[in-house]
Amino acid sequence: MKITVVGHTLEGITMASCLAEIGNSVYLTPMDKHEFNDNLFEHPSMQDGGLHSVFKTQIDEKRLKVSTAINVEEYSSDLYIVTTIPDDKVTVLSLLDELSEDKHCKGLIFTCSLPVGEIDKAMKQNHLPIAYIPEFIREGRALEDFRNLNTLTIGCENNELLKLINELYRPFIQSHTSVQIMTIKEAEFARFAISAMLATRVSFMNELANISDVLKIDIDAIKRALGSDPRIGEQYLNPGIGFGGRQLANDLLLVSDLEDSQPDNIGLISRVMKINERQKETLFRKVWRFFNGDIRGKTFAIWGGAFKPNSTKIHNAPILNLIEAFAHQDAILNIYDPGCSEELLKYLEEKSISNQIGISGCPYSALDGADALLIVTEWREFLVPDFEEIKQRLVQPLIFDGRNIYDPKRMKERGYRYFAIGRGERT
Repeated sequence: MKITVVGHTLEGITMASCLAEIGNSVYLTPMDKHEFNDNLFEHPSMQDGGLHSVFKTQIDEKRLKVSTAINVEEYSSDLYIVTTIPDDKVTVLSLLDELSEDKHCKGLIFTCSLPVGEIDKAMKQNHLPIAYIPEFIREGRALEDFRNLNTLTIGCENNELLKLINELYRPFIQSHTSVQIMTIKEAEFARFAISAMLATRVSFMNELANISDVLKIDIDAIKRALGSDPRIGEQYLNPGIGFGGRQLANDLLLVSDLEDSQPDNIGLISRVMKINERQKETLFRKVWRFFNGDIRGKTFAIWGGAFKPNSTKIHNAPILNLIEAFAHQDAILNIYDPGCSEELLKYLEEKSISNQIGISGCPYSALDGADALLIVTEWREFLVPDFEEIKQRLVQPLIFDGRNIYDPKRMKERGYRYFAIGRGERT
């Protein structure tokens, strides 16, 4: 099958690579010239585990080609898969009009977030068969997620296109894969419902953790009790300092807009978003209280900056809130993150605060002369560090853990003052 994947994004690169890997002839194109990356091998998404190797192999085998723009004459395809739409540049209808010029095109699949009903409106003016398949691949696990689908939600009301979709995705459907077929509008809303449910669950756990701090009890015990109840399950019960990422934030904003359009709306998702923004400053508030509001001129080491492990992205990440809060108090930060250093440097230059904040190339060098260590992202290399070296480099053995990656009792035995989320202090 000839397929054009639109979008130089993690999702686009992953889909193009995996679809080519199973024998399809795939073109990978940006939405427009502004998105074009002339050296995709250095694209941040290529750092996602194993993706660079698969992408390069498919290029070398000539099953995957990269083009500079959508060109229906040169790259005629059976299917077009759109993974991104710039909000201010392209509309669904304008894209449909352009792709309709390809006489070989049998259908168009959208996987990116779109307002509910957007596709239906466009289909009234253009009759090209369309489907909506929300993708939920995760950074750091993109290849694994796509190759072994846990769930596949297909919004499609055209039988011929549905047959093509089944053929396209069959190699990635496992015995455990849940396949759900529904209308396009239902699939659009299902994406937002899933994002909103996950965000609500995480924010609820963060609220429970904050209450646990006040009650001086351990949220880990509460988490175990919740997880043991089959009505609740164990997933997404880890409290922390909030979630980030561009896609989830966009989904929540669209759900919030839908909420606002309803009569007697109480704004649940809006409140979830507010809780999350407040949670991002939890570590700062703990540090502030510990030092009695006097942190001017003090130095703090931070491990982690990316919005999640195995990511290079800092969009909506808690680190941005922390940088702003500490910089406002004239504190000094030394940040180490194995994935997002370049993104952090760009951000600091844009904010003109790079003189207060340093980016370290080593986790331990970031500790030198610091008054405390803050854990912001739970990268694997932080899970079992050299605690003796940490103690030697810090001014005092003091850790504020925003991801609850250490055992409070063991930290006490090691001689640390340790503050986590909902676990109380162990001295």
